[in-house]
Amino acid sequence: MVKKKIIHRILVKRMRSWRSREDLFVEPTSMADISFLLLLFFIVTSSFLIREGIFFSLPEKGASVRVEEEKVIEVYPVEDGFRIGEDLLDRRNFKERLARSLAETPGKILVIRMGSEVRYDRLVDTLGVAKETGMNRISLKHEAGDKAN
Repeated sequence: MVKKKIIHRILVKRMRSWRSREDLFVEPTSMADISFLLLLFFIVTSSFLIREGIFFSLPEKGASVRVEEEKVIEVYPVEDGFRIGEDLLDRRNFKERLARSLAETPGKILVIRMGSEVRYDRLVDTLGVAKETGMNRISLKHEAGDKAN
């Protein structure tokens, strides 16, 4: 009789442990559904826009804008630096001059005057300095002759 009770207890324990294991089982298809929904949620709510360049907003065709002369900085990119008026500046000094000028008069416009002899990378470098200083009003002007050099 004692043996029967022991065997019965052992069988009951095994059945309980077997049931609890079965109850803990998670259906893989529902986990896949939940994973897919979470993936969709994060794709829809996250932002993938990376702003690395300089973004221009162009005026309408034929639009004319008058600007006060003291709000304009004219620069001529040249082979060995940047020319503002009679001053020839290296990149660091040009950046400092732009930053100082922008701090003194907010809303300044940088007019980049390109001669036909100036390499394209000089324009890119000039735009890079403008971006670094926070200059956001830029105008490009092509010079017929190479006035910069």
